[in-house]
Amino acid sequence: MNEKRCPNCKELVSSNSLTCPKCFAQIPRDAVSDINAEQKKKDEKKNKNMKIVMVLATIPALFGLLGLGRIYLDPKDSKGYWFLVAGLVLFLPLIALLFSIFDSGLLTALLFLVALVILSLVYISAAIAIFFDTVFGSVFKIFGYRSPI
Repeated sequence: MNEKRCPNCKELVSSNSLTCPKCFAQIPRDAVSDINAEQKKKDEKKNKNMKIVMVLATIPALFGLLGLGRIYLDPKDSKGYWFLVAGLVLFLPLIALLFSIFDSGLLTALLFLVALVILSLVYISAAIAIFFDTVFGSVFKIFGYRSPI
């Protein structure tokens, strides 16, 4: 078993100890053992082909399928599936409004058109936010926001 010295009291400590048994100071770990699950997840994301991720985050969004890029990155993460459901919930009424405009009177068509524009803006902004979330990991990272936790 390898031993190293405590940075505080210089006592010999085994290499797998987290604290010194004499002064209870934290012992620095090796770089190999310091890699945590978050870093491994980031490495896996970098290994994925980002061109495929960008295509899956944009092209299917034209047909109401948001979140496919996120699902491609991590199929076990439920966030991509929630994006997919949210995209369909926004897209299907959008299509229904579009077809009902042609089947109604002038005043109703005008009201449907206003609702269509508002719903379209909501859908487009959701698609852009989900694209940024997929490519950059979070919408807030673009603006430099860091979580206090």
